[in-house]
Amino acid sequence: MAGTGAAIVGMFLVLSMVMMPSCLATVYTVGDSSGWTSGVDYSTWTSGKTFAVGDSLAFNYGSGHTVDEVSGSDYKTCTVGNSITSDSSGATTIPLKAAGTRYFICAVVGHCGMGMKVSVNVVGSGSTAAPSTKGSPSPATSGGNSTVTSPAVTTPSSTGVDNSLSTSPVVALWSICVTWVAICVLILS
Repeated sequence: MAGTGAAIVGMFLVLSMVMMPSCLATVYTVGDSSGWTSGVDYSTWTSGKTFAVGDSLAFNYGSGHTVDEVSGSDYKTCTVGNSITSDSSGATTIPLKAAGTRYFICAVVGHCGMGMKVSVNVVGSGSTAAPSTKGSPSPATSGGNSTVTSPAVTTPSSTGVDNSLSTSPVVALWSICVTWVAICVLILS
């Protein structure tokens, strides 16, 4: 009987470890309840946020807007037509898979110039750098080492509320659970 209990606890531990990275990822709703639209100060929105590899940006917007990922120079000058990726579905989720600065604009003529653009500095694991809100003239990818990904379209929360989790309590709870599971495995073995 003890062997069966240990096996069940062991399976729980393995499943928990596999699921843990998704618990730590944060989905940032760009512009919070305002969404991706004209008249929002996205520099203010990014201030105080740290975007990490594994997080995602959820853009919610109405018809007449796009989410285009562009180079740093196109971001700075609001140049349209050279997009790395583009989506106009109304709900665009961008996974942040690599460290570096990412640049997004609305490619509808005039919208970027009116402030409909956002840049985020994605930090790798273990880094605590602050997010960047200023475009630089260098491209979003450098040295050919970055992977360009197309936006994955999903349906974020219809409330527009940022569903992000604070990672500190999650990590603390995770640590407690793993410790108890380890103790149970030792006792049942």
